Amino acid sequence: MSRTDRTTSESMPRLLSGNRRALLAVLVSTGVAQAALAGVTAVTMPHLMQAGSSHHRWTALGILLPAALGMGLVRILERVLAEKLGQDYVHEMRAGLIASSLAGARGPSLGTTIARTTNDLSAIRNWIAWGIAPMAGGVPLLVGVLVVLAVLHRTLALVVLCPILVLCAVLALLARPALTRARRVRKQRGRLASHVSDTVAAGSSIRAGGGVHRELKKIDQLSMRVCSAAVHHARIAGYLRGTAAATAAVSTLCVVTAGSWFAVDPATIATAITIVGMMSTPIHDLGRVMEYRQSYLAARRILAPALTQGAEAAQHRRQRTKSARTDHVKSRASGTEVHVSDLHIGHVDAPGLVAAPGARVLLHSRHPERIDAVVGLLAGVDAQAKAWVRVTGRELADQPPAKRRRQVGYAARGLALERGTIARAVRYRNPNSKRPIEPVLRAVGLDQRVATLPDSERTKLRRGGEPLSLPDIARLQLARALYEEPPLLVLDHIDDQLDTDGRAMLLQLLANYPGVAILATETPETTVPDHQVWDLDAGSDPSRIAMAGFRSL
Repeated sequence: MSRTDRTTSESMPRLLSGNRRALLAVLVSTGVAQAALAGVTAVTMPHLMQAGSSHHRWTALGILLPAALGMGLVRILERVLAEKLGQDYVHEMRAGLIASSLAGARGPSLGTTIARTTNDLSAIRNWIAWGIAPMAGGVPLLVGVLVVLAVLHRTLALVVLCPILVLCAVLALLARPALTRARRVRKQRGRLASHVSDTVAAGSSIRAGGGVHRELKKIDQLSMRVCSAAVHHARIAGYLRGTAAATAAVSTLCVVTAGSWFAVDPATIATAITIVGMMSTPIHDLGRVMEYRQSYLAARRILAPALTQGAEAAQHRRQRTKSARTDHVKSRASGTEVHVSDLHIGHVDAPGLVAAPGARVLLHSRHPERIDAVVGLLAGVDAQAKAWVRVTGRELADQPPAKRRRQVGYAARGLALERGTIARAVRYRNPNSKRPIEPVLRAVGLDQRVATLPDSERTKLRRGGEPLSLPDIARLQLARALYEEPPLLVLDHIDDQLDTDGRAMLLQLLANYPGVAILATETPETTVPDHQVWDLDAGSDPSRIAMAGFRSL
């Protein structure tokens, strides 16, 4: 195993952990049980065929019929357990993938995320449910059947073993081409999913620019590539499954031929044919196992890096939580609400900030990316800027997410809202709060609009905020940011999404807000006329630290 494959494997969740250990153990037991039933069949079948009286025939039939039904029941149990095993594993991975998508400001595209959580996870699930699980139950059955055949007649066991060995050789020979074609299919599917997602998101601009035909043509080209790659992959899958089917048929033929060649008695041949028939299902499964295995390897190469990113983000959150618990008592920094120091934006040093309660701070820079970086730093949505940030005397970096989100309210232009009710959207920063949301909805001028909706504040938002309009979505973002009056309020061009009445509302809110408000806006004269400027181009000279809210001192 190469270093890359080893790292990739280590990034995946462990299969043998928690309840999955017990599930896999029971799956192995089902294979042993089927082998035992095959043994019962082997012992009883000759008695049925050579019975001298009807009593003996009914006795043998009374044993064989329950054995056959028991074989079916065990297969049902095996199928259910296999699905449980696969779904449990995929459930753990799905949570890791979503955590990875939410870990950074620039995550994968929507189409890529959907492809990962559907196509790629389906490949993982197929390998667990249709690959590992059938092997866990099928290998004991195959071994048991070969042992039973050896007991009946050693030659029969040998002639059945030969096709199985040939099948294994063919599977090994086709493994690498199957992996290559599986990776090609997943790559083309990912490209198509990303392009479709971006095209749908840009539907209005595409229609306005008269580009519908061009976009459909591009999607058609990508779709044809997916079709071509899938057909090429299906050829390998066909060879795998066809070889497995032929192996099952040839095994039966070998039993009949060997029995005739070596003059084996008919009762033994009939018993051997019946037992070999029990092997047909696991042999067919072997043909799918290699196909699912290679699709799994192709999906694992895509999913493992994303899972690593999500695990690192989770580890960072745990470290912050531990730090907050062990060092939760901190001194106030000169009595200020917000204190930013040692600010680095990329490779550029920038001045810090000391702001008292009630301060209104306007971010300014000739480089818009610096403003975006500082907004992302304060809101906790980006890591392009690094700094030591304290709010009410506590360092934000040491706070777990549950505490940090109560310290900072954030609203931004173009920010989509998650699916859920309006009440959930407002309380999102503090979901356990029982404080009513009507006052903050009234403060942002959204109370009457919400009252007109069929379910009022329980109306479900979909597709980023529908059925609300863009100005109403901006007001709802402000309601979330202002809920319970966090000590730091960060607004990123939210005024651009408000109408005239909304800007007047924002002006009044900022005039009366008790905490520190830091804004990025192109129209400060109409949004927050009374403000101090935080000039991010002034260098890191301590004498140029921005001071805000100290005019009364």
